[in-house]
Amino acid sequence: MEIVFNNLSLIENKKTAKEKKYLDNVSLTINEGTIVGIAGEDLSFISNLLMVIKKPSKGELKLDDLSIKRTSHIDNINMLRKRMGVLENKSNFITKTVKEEIKLVMKNFGYKTKQENKHIVDSLKIAGLNEKYLERNPNELSYTEKKKLNLACLLSYNPEVLILEDFYKGFIFRDKEYYKKLFLKLKNNFKKTIIILGNDLTFMFNLVDNLYVINEGELVVSGDKKVFYNDELYSYLEMPKIIEFTKYAQSMGHKILEYTDLKELIKELYRNVQ
Repeated sequence: MEIVFNNLSLIENKKTAKEKKYLDNVSLTINEGTIVGIAGEDLSFISNLLMVIKKPSKGELKLDDLSIKRTSHIDNINMLRKRMGVLENKSNFITKTVKEEIKLVMKNFGYKTKQENKHIVDSLKIAGLNEKYLERNPNELSYTEKKKLNLACLLSYNPEVLILEDFYKGFIFRDKEYYKKLFLKLKNNFKKTIIILGNDLTFMFNLVDNLYVINEGELVVSGDKKVFYNDELYSYLEMPKIIEFTKYAQSMGHKILEYTDLKELIKELYRNVQ
């Protein structure tokens, strides 16, 4: 699914003391089968726009050939929402077992398979859990286990677009590296479009194809992988340590190139040491 913001604005309580400007005349394109990062504060409105819970105040949101404007009427909104997968960071679940929770999500989104039990286990495994969790009470899981269960629920109905807000929070380095590899696999092998919302540029580095930074409703920085070496970016967000190190090494006279591939950067460092 191609997603286009065309001069899109989202402003609530306009011209009142409670006016909130989420987007102001923003244009950007998220191509199908890419991973993008969107950084900024209070980014839940992105999910609400894409799920058509909120509509633009002005401008247009395009989801493939579907045009959504302030006055648009969507005939089959449930079919559209099946194509979108928003990771719900739920901490309280309504069923008594992990298996029932995933089965309920599949039912709600109309996903059917003849091998339901295998599909549920596979969804768990991909999300970083295993079949031992099937009969566990989801409300008794740890914070990170609940996040993994939420991801399993999302993956269980196989949406085209995955929208993940602050998913990486709470995970140790090993888990973060696992999910980076997983998201790349979902993109490369299954053409999933993945939208990562949050401010952790260390997690996004060497993962996203494009990065967009929204500040006070304006798109202030955007670009492909090379944008991580743009000093303007760090007026708004914390610089990843690896970028900080590269810039420091360059300032000390070392001819280290600005790599966007972590493995290539490590090779470059090794060559410089040699």
